[in-house]
Amino acid sequence: MQFRKPEGVLGYLVSNMIFIGNRSTYETMINDLAIHSDDKILEIGYGPGLGIYLISRRYEKCDIYGIDFSEMMYRRAAGRNKKFMKNNRVHLFLGDFNETEISVDGFDKIFCLNVVYFWNDLRKPFERVKSLLKDNGIFYFYMADKDELNRDRFTKNDVFNKYSIEHILEVLDAVGFKDVDYYFRKGYYIKAKK
Repeated sequence: MQFRKPEGVLGYLVSNMIFIGNRSTYETMINDLAIHSDDKILEIGYGPGLGIYLISRRYEKCDIYGIDFSEMMYRRAAGRNKKFMKNNRVHLFLGDFNETEISVDGFDKIFCLNVVYFWNDLRKPFERVKSLLKDNGIFYFYMADKDELNRDRFTKNDVFNKYSIEHILEVLDAVGFKDVDYYFRKGYYIKAKK
């Protein structure tokens, strides 16, 4: 449960693990996103706010939004990105991505890291992502597939929905994403266009 929605002392430790463990994946994703200085970007499940921080530090004119439903992660991300929030460049939401209203006029890029496991039905969140993207906007995410999750002692439990890459590709196609591309490097990096 702590990986899904960290809270309390154990949640704080999980938050630190996420911060350390995800840095190189964030670096890869940020490079692959080909960010432009005027992009409007959304991260789903920002955790301790590292991805948003790295983008904000590197791209001074980007408008960056994030949503996470863990109060602890909201506090940590807000602390890490305090300077950028003051400058009105980072906007953090606390809430469930599938339920929280995000009244922003279209994103150029939406990304997430290790989030899809916590969606019981991929169709609804993928449709929501598509509806929030501008035409030709990019949805980019990282995930481990079900075989990898079944091998890892932390993810063998039923908190994680374990999806194959084939299933992910089917759902992306079913909701109308195009130009879907992916590669494997310790997990799958998947990019799709609206």
